[in-house]
Amino acid sequence: MKTKCILILLGFFAITNTLPGQSLESLLSKAYSNNPELKAVQLEHEAALQKAPQVTQLPDPTVGVGVPILRPETRLGSQVLSVSISQMFPWFGTLKAREDVAVTMAKSKYERIAAVRLNIDYNIKSAYYNLYLLQAKQAILRKNIRIFETIERVALAKVESGKSIASDVLTVRLKIEELDKQIQLLEEQKERFRATINEALNNPTNAIIQVYTNQVTPADLAYDLVQYKKKIQANHPLIKQLDWNIETANKEIALNALSGKPTFGVGLDYSLVTGRTDAFPADNGRDILIPKIVVSIPIYRKKYAAVEQEQQLKKQVYGLQKEELTNRMLRNIQTYKSDYESAKLIYELAKKQIELSNSAYNILLAEYSGKGRRFDELMTLQSNINRYELEAIKAVTQTHLAKFNIERLTDY
Repeated sequence: MKTKCILILLGFFAITNTLPGQSLESLLSKAYSNNPELKAVQLEHEAALQKAPQVTQLPDPTVGVGVPILRPETRLGSQVLSVSISQMFPWFGTLKAREDVAVTMAKSKYERIAAVRLNIDYNIKSAYYNLYLLQAKQAILRKNIRIFETIERVALAKVESGKSIASDVLTVRLKIEELDKQIQLLEEQKERFRATINEALNNPTNAIIQVYTNQVTPADLAYDLVQYKKKIQANHPLIKQLDWNIETANKEIALNALSGKPTFGVGLDYSLVTGRTDAFPADNGRDILIPKIVVSIPIYRKKYAAVEQEQQLKKQVYGLQKEELTNRMLRNIQTYKSDYESAKLIYELAKKQIELSNSAYNILLAEYSGKGRRFDELMTLQSNINRYELEAIKAVTQTHLAKFNIERLTDY
């Protein structure tokens, strides 16, 4: 009888496998290539990488040209044109510190790519398995319609032989129509999950999504909360993103310290001098060339102290966010584990109920076929079998959805 129960569960999947299905792996692969959100965060990372070459350049040199309106006179002649050029230099190591800040910020952006992929994985997997659930429910309902049609034929035969009444036939027909309506409602519910998958794949909203329905056993789950915690703290993209934010704050502090150092520059001033015509001193008309050194001393220190305090506070914020996020993830994992175990228990109970109910169904069907009695009990029992089968396949799906939720937090 237990073998019969399992075969019944397997039967409705065979019905739904007549159309070719799209594997979950193929949908995920297509999403990684086409998903616009994923492409956007990848481009954000690439854009962030372009920040480093911008901040590691020296300030642009300055060039000035002046023509005096009132020409200053010197012993060697009047100045008719002056040209100056200068180049400023930051303190030693400042450019490298700026690059470190930019690169670290880009690494934080990179972790967002992995976080978005985790969300895409979960959205597609959960929608796929919800489609699987709806499709499997339809298969169960169609199987039960065929069973009720068998009861209907028996009822017709009993009415014709005078051992039953016509209302039995009508009762069965109403049940068949009810199940048929349920199939139609389930078909309408598929659209929501198809739309979720098509959105993730950047497909047209009406693109056909056909799923495989050949998984009939609860998902296997290797559960280790201690290892999950270690893995989350070490590798989860959102945690690593906060780690890089802390590192960015450290780099900002180091850059701020260098920004508080003097900057210096070198330059050259050149003046064009015309020779005197009223006298002819030695070196008459000699031009003026003046090398110069410029130093900028950051005297006002309040802003540098404020920047350091700002970054120290940010580090504390990121540290607390890491702690809160880790605790929330672990709490969610425990909730999903509870959902998983509950679904497994429901599945095991439903299998036993199906097994026992099928035995009773055979007895009642024989009783009704032979003597036309216990029709109401027969209908109630078959309706219960239908409900147990729906509960069983829903429980199977729930174990997979619970596992997907845990993988969303631990599988990267």
